[in-house]
Amino acid sequence: MNIIETKNLTKIYHGTTNKALNKLNLEVIEGEIFGFIGPNGAGKSTTIRLLLDLIRPTAGNAEIFGFDVNKKSLKVRQGIGYLPGEIFLPESMTGIECIHYYSGFKKNIDSAYLNSLLKRFDLNTKKKIREYSKGNKQKLAIVLALMNKSKLLLLDEPTSGLDPMNQQEFYSIILETKKWGATTFFSTHILEEAQKLCDRVGIIKEGKLVKIENIEEFKQKNIREMHLETSDSIPLSHFQIPGIEKVERTTTGYHIITIGPNAEIIKKISHEHITDIKIAEPSLEEIFMHFYK
Repeated sequence: MNIIETKNLTKIYHGTTNKALNKLNLEVIEGEIFGFIGPNGAGKSTTIRLLLDLIRPTAGNAEIFGFDVNKKSLKVRQGIGYLPGEIFLPESMTGIECIHYYSGFKKNIDSAYLNSLLKRFDLNTKKKIREYSKGNKQKLAIVLALMNKSKLLLLDEPTSGLDPMNQQEFYSIILETKKWGATTFFSTHILEEAQKLCDRVGIIKEGKLVKIENIEEFKQKNIREMHLETSDSIPLSHFQIPGIEKVERTTTGYHIITIGPNAEIIKKISHEHITDIKIAEPSLEEIFMHFYK
């Protein structure tokens, strides 16, 4: 079952001609963790705001839980935990007062789960929010988004402002949400966290969806990167070998991206004057940059 489904979802902001979002067709499956990857300004936050009916599309439509998000906005939002990209909390309140206030807008708050989140993030809820650091405000906002165990989590740059230890805690918490069947859709420009968390990722560039990939399928494709060390200038035509996807000249030789078995590739390049070969599994960042280029 698709929890999120968009059809040609498009947004042009008033006074502009560029499409902040351009005919987005996307399906997010129940129970998965879906990462929406792209740099600032790519259209990630616009997509999330459209899904929440905080802004209206110029064209196209979106459905969540099978309901049109514009026609059934209130019903849809009741099943969503939302973390905005820019956090605005009532600074005159203490942390616990803020939690009680926002609890009034939600149903079925799990007190035990709420307390466990506060403990895991080591959050002092007696302090005024104005006294919180950026990281502590982010942790409180994450707690507010998760505390009622929503069916769908829409998280916009969720680890912004978190230190490495709390980032790791956040990763553990999000992976655990699968136990109650939650679906998570989160935007990020941090490729490492997408690689750690996601079942699938969508790569967005200038408002257009470039690619959707399954993280496990990357591994099964046997995508590798080779670093060839040589002082020779090898013609690029020599690298036109089945399985080689990309070749770049480096200061010490050549950087190659391959897909599939490497045995035949190594046999053919062994005729060149190469002093060393290093083979590794590329990071999601390398793959991401490949798509963007």
